[in-house]
Amino acid sequence: MRALRAAYWVWRRELHVMLRAPILYVIGGVFLVVQGIAFAGLVGALSDPRRPAPLGALLEGQLAGTLLTWVLELVVLTLLGMRTIAEDKRSGGWELLLTAQVGEGAAVIGKWLAAATLYTLLWIPTLAYLGVVAWYRADDGGWDLATIATGYAGAIAIGAALLAWAIAASAAMTSTLGAGALGFALLIGLFLLGELPGLWPTFAIDHPQLAVILRACSVRETAGAFARGEITLASLVLIAGVTVLGLSAAITLACAGRRRRREIWLRALGTVLVAASCVLAGGLALVHPMTWDASAGRRNSLDPDTREVLAALPPGAALTIVQPTLGGLEPIYDEVERVTARFSAAAPDLVVRTVDPANAPGGLLAVARSAGLQPGDLAQGGAIVVDVAGRRRVVDLLAIATLERGVDGAPRVERLAIEQAIAGALAALIAPVTIHVCVTAGHGELPFDVKDDKGADWTLVADRLRAEGMTIESVPLDDLARCTVVVIAGPAIPLRDVEALALQGYVRGGGVLIAAAASRTLDGSLGRLGIEAVLDADGLAIPAAIVVDPSLTVRELPGALLISEGYADHPINAGFRGARPTLWFQPRAVVTGKGAIPLVTASAASWGERDLLHAPPARDGDDLAGPVAVAALGASKRVLAIGSAESLSSAVLAGGASAGDLWLAHAIRFLAGGHEPVIAAPATAPTQVRLVMTSAQRTSVLAVCVGLIPLAWVLIGGALVIWRRRRAA
Repeated sequence: MRALRAAYWVWRRELHVMLRAPILYVIGGVFLVVQGIAFAGLVGALSDPRRPAPLGALLEGQLAGTLLTWVLELVVLTLLGMRTIAEDKRSGGWELLLTAQVGEGAAVIGKWLAAATLYTLLWIPTLAYLGVVAWYRADDGGWDLATIATGYAGAIAIGAALLAWAIAASAAMTSTLGAGALGFALLIGLFLLGELPGLWPTFAIDHPQLAVILRACSVRETAGAFARGEITLASLVLIAGVTVLGLSAAITLACAGRRRRREIWLRALGTVLVAASCVLAGGLALVHPMTWDASAGRRNSLDPDTREVLAALPPGAALTIVQPTLGGLEPIYDEVERVTARFSAAAPDLVVRTVDPANAPGGLLAVARSAGLQPGDLAQGGAIVVDVAGRRRVVDLLAIATLERGVDGAPRVERLAIEQAIAGALAALIAPVTIHVCVTAGHGELPFDVKDDKGADWTLVADRLRAEGMTIESVPLDDLARCTVVVIAGPAIPLRDVEALALQGYVRGGGVLIAAAASRTLDGSLGRLGIEAVLDADGLAIPAAIVVDPSLTVRELPGALLISEGYADHPINAGFRGARPTLWFQPRAVVTGKGAIPLVTASAASWGERDLLHAPPARDGDDLAGPVAVAALGASKRVLAIGSAESLSSAVLAGGASAGDLWLAHAIRFLAGGHEPVIAAPATAPTQVRLVMTSAQRTSVLAVCVGLIPLAWVLIGGALVIWRRRRAA
């Protein structure tokens, strides 16, 4: 109790002295100028309709700051701490204080509490920024008071922790300037320690475990987490450890020159033990993470459905974040890293790593093929590769974010579904798959299990289906009872009538049929499949006509069409329109009627060319009018007609220009009733605030925040100093 009373007395005395010192108000003015510059920058981003809205919350942008604002803030903290003990040592006040029955520990803690109190007072004027936002705010969103409270509390606590080291520097020196130089060096060193993974782009890739440790030591990321309402055990241990270790060092240094050497060595050993304890506590906090979500919308917590999926993961599951090369997407992937960190905390066996596109697992081309994207598009947009028990899914940018074009065409994030997309991929990979795909043989079909020298096979399709967990078997058409789906891959000769009747009975009994016509057989047989009656019963027909579309023609591959927009609004096509093109090589037209619906269609400029003997093709009255479908779903929703088996051959798919195999896998899963697992976690709008301001209003806010508020602080402080001095006189 005596030590507490002494520390309280020193705190009151020091606070009284500091409040009368003009330098305090100069330091406060500098601090408010720094904060005003940061806020003015946020106002510019939040109110400029030509720029994409930032993903971070207003508080996160203000309190987490940038490298520049943090360096300037460290200068302010150094100025607050450097005079506390060094000035007293120089003037002789330190000895007078210690002879007044005040120990070094109580004196150091009292001075630290006084400096921390003043630092807290410096933040009060920044609450005016919230008033500016409320005045110009365009949206009707409310205020998350709990997040505001935790954000400010975190910023003040981090500043107080760093002040302990500035005071330690002051205790080590007898010169105020020397204390300032040493203190700033210590603070900048502590700050840069946590910034190494960001300053060194390949650090996280080369040293992932060390990068995790250093990020846990980042005061900037810790401040950002508090500003989001996310309080972690690791952040509390970091703040407490930095504070206690800094104060312990300050007390030890304050005893130097006054105590016996043995006692100094014991205190130094105690400081080393404190440091070891802090490191151990930090390690335990990382190994056994705990998080408290203070945000009103619980936006920092995982959905219960997601936690169930994570609890069911087998050993060896991994998430690999492929960082985008497009710099404007960094805020999205910062949020991806935060979400996957929560995944890792909930499932410690889940491996989470971050790589650049060149180091994508299995190679960029393999990842792009899994995603059904072009390698360049995937590298630009990034992705999350999900691997579970030998199976893989790729969650691309369009699956985790809904992007809209802003006023100047710049991308703007409207919705985020990061947790939903990744957890859904994990759930799909661990879910048992009971889809048994039966393929026909004996009619010149493209083979599933034998590679052709010219790529005239469906082996890549088979690889895709097996990766989805499906089984593939070649069966006779009189033994279809165990088949979930029957696939006819471009027969060169028509099926016999008895085989067609077997397929008709199979479909009527609830079976699923996928028939891909062969365009290579358009000769005297007119390319008949032999199952025209089965298709006709479902409103489908594949006449002897080739789809021609000059607007979709691929110059390097005559007769091929590249379709990226012609996908109907149907679950089979989800995620394809505008993102995943499919290449159709000399596709035959698919005609629909009686309730059948086109799934993939050429443009309005297309037609179905019936004259197969003369080249080049020319539209005439005998041709099928466009737009012409190349794939369609029958009225029963159990028969799928595809106009070109060659479009799904390995020769077409191997180059990576077509996502046809992924589209077919979607179709089989849908027709077989194997719908994708749905995670309850909803897509959310990014936490952002939009301001409606003119250029003149932005200039006014800049003048108020950078000029008027700091000037008012200095003037009010100066008036108080003059008033107190006159009163004392």
